[in-house]
Order: sequence, then C-alpha cells, then structure tokens
Amino acid sequence: MRNDYWKKLTEKYFEAQTSPAEERALRRFLARTDDPWFYEVKAVAGYLSAAGAAHRAAAGTPAPASRTFRPLPLALAAARAAILITVGVGLSRRPACVTITYGVANSDREQVLLDARNTLTELFADNQGPDVAAQLEELFQ
Repeated sequence: MRNDYWKKLTEKYFEAQTSPAEERALRRFLARTDDPWFYEVKAVAGYLSAAGAAHRAAAGTPAPASRTFRPLPLALAAARAAILITVGVGLSRRPACVTITYGVANSDREQVLLDARNTLTELFADNQGPDVAAQLEELFQ
C-alpha cells in the first residue's frame, strides 16, 4: 500500500513535477528499498545524479552543501554498539572453540586445540610432496 505513494511520486519525478523536498524524500526511499519494482528507477536516478554532478563539475558550480560532521551522535552510536556487543557476548553460552569431525561437533577446548595442532602439523610437515623449487628447476631444464 505504501509503495503506491512512492510509485506515484516516481511518476511525478520523471514528469519533472516534484518539489526539491519530494525529490530528497524519493532519493532517501530509493536508497533504502529492495523492492524489484524500483530497480530501474534506482538506475536512472543514479545516472541522472551522476550526470548532474559531472555537469556541475564541468561548469565549475560547487556541489550542494552536505551535512556537517557531528561526532557526538557517532560516538553515542559507537558506545551503544559496544555495550550491546559486550552484553551479547556476556550472555552467550556458546563454546568459544568447536571442531566438527565426521559430522560430530566437539567443544572440548583441549580436544579442539589438539585437533588444530595435528592439522597444522600435517599441513606443514616436510614430507608433503615435492618442493616447489625442485618442480620449477625440473620444468625449466
């Protein structure tokens, strides 16, 4: 139901009958929507925006003023995120280390570390096949 408003506003936009405020609202909506109906609208609006920026640059006209950077809301958002992450990790009861061997999950810390050590030992063992230098030497002789 709400998409009907945006579809009508899109039609008005392409007929050049929207106000600057409506155009800003439409651009904000297009940046956030995932509705397939608006994919082509996004593409055309993005092209027009890029073309306008290129025209302004060629004419030497400055770009429209952007919002000023305000660090306080950013800091508050970062603090909120840190608190949520800390609480989420603190409330989590999942084991920190897990291995899955032949479809069986193992969360015993010592066994997980032993499995990791064994895998690394197998990967970096000296008897893992021919040396790369030896293969290259054989190839170019």
